[in-house]
Amino acid sequence: MGSYELALNNGKLFFNNSFIDAHIAVLDGRIAEIKKVEIHDAEQIIDCKGKLILPGIIDAHVHFRVPGNEKKEDWVSGSKAALHGGVTTVLDMPNNNPAIVTADLLEEKRKLVEKDSLINYGFHFGVSNGNSRELKNARNIASFKLYMGSTTGNLLVNDDSALEKCFEIASLKSKMIVVHAEDEKIILQNAKKFQNESTTKVHNKIRTVEAELEAIKKAISYAKQFKTRLHICHVSSKEALSLIQDAKKAGLHISCEVTPTYLFFDERDVEKKGSLLKVNPSIKTEKDRKALWFGLNTSQFDIIATDHAPHLLEEKQQDYWKAPSGIPGIETSLSLMLDASEKRLIQLEKAIKLMTEMPAALFKIKNKGKIEKGYDADLTIVDLKKEFVVKNEDLFSKSAWTPFEGIKLKGKVDKTLVKGSLLFDNDDIIINKNKEAKANLEVGYYG
Repeated sequence: MGSYELALNNGKLFFNNSFIDAHIAVLDGRIAEIKKVEIHDAEQIIDCKGKLILPGIIDAHVHFRVPGNEKKEDWVSGSKAALHGGVTTVLDMPNNNPAIVTADLLEEKRKLVEKDSLINYGFHFGVSNGNSRELKNARNIASFKLYMGSTTGNLLVNDDSALEKCFEIASLKSKMIVVHAEDEKIILQNAKKFQNESTTKVHNKIRTVEAELEAIKKAISYAKQFKTRLHICHVSSKEALSLIQDAKKAGLHISCEVTPTYLFFDERDVEKKGSLLKVNPSIKTEKDRKALWFGLNTSQFDIIATDHAPHLLEEKQQDYWKAPSGIPGIETSLSLMLDASEKRLIQLEKAIKLMTEMPAALFKIKNKGKIEKGYDADLTIVDLKKEFVVKNEDLFSKSAWTPFEGIKLKGKVDKTLVKGSLLFDNDDIIINKNKEAKANLEVGYYG
């Protein structure tokens, strides 16, 4: 019997922001040693020659649809989709059915997820117009999630006194407020104005740059007043990113994320793909898309997330007003970024850091995001040379479609390990035989 449970030999490790030739030993689900010489005294040995070993990808913005919309995704299918995409930890949003706006509902969700999850997980907690007391009672959460514009689910805060209260409580509890930044008033006015238009192009006229800017300005003013940590989700426009940078320069504790949706698509694609690309905020212009890439390369974004929001294909194929907003993305995000680095659109090290170490630091997730002795052995092994075509039939998500279908990418997930257990290998999910003996996978937070 070996000294270690597992050894990963001969890989190139992402360590301290660069790649080194080294070997990893795993014991009790954690990284026990990082060695210069090959490790032979392990029960299981994986040869990673020619491959990169990354910290497991952390996706801080997903919608796994549990509870209430399991026909679109459940926690088993969501976990498998994550593993396929090299993602080992997710932070799930609260716009469920029912919305997670009370401590009791959070505990119920916890029980449902605990029995099914194959990956590490945490929860964002929903803010509503009248749940300020519940914000004080929610335990072990990543953030308070605030919807300033209506989106999937019925979570919307449009009452200024409720907004003020949640920023105040977040500040007192040292919790971050995570914002879906679109102004509801502007959205409703525009929806009325353009109610007779029925192509997906109208989405851009309803959910405008102005709607995004108005909500961000309001969130920033409250964050400034109460000295609250503020995170802006899925930034979609050049002006919005600029507004956030100004707030950062003024010393506010503000961060923001970009998702592949806004990096790889613009309004011309919406014209071709219709409601498949209906998403909130709306996908903007080529100028905006290029500005987001520039922002990514000049460290204006703090993390890359996916906003994985699965809907069934038949729902998305309805006309504009009936089709729900949201796009699945957890299975393609890492390969898209690996391919982008191959095309010199972004430095590989930067992309990986924004998907691993940075989300762990931003949300204060314990023992994750780095390959380091003592950290959890959440690891993603990728083959940078492997080319493949994205196909709907290869996906594990229940939604079973992607707007990226048919595109060729270079850089593929080969293996995904969660706490030292190999759960995805060469296109196959390996259900952990010791699932019942598995450590609790809910993440803890420091600070």
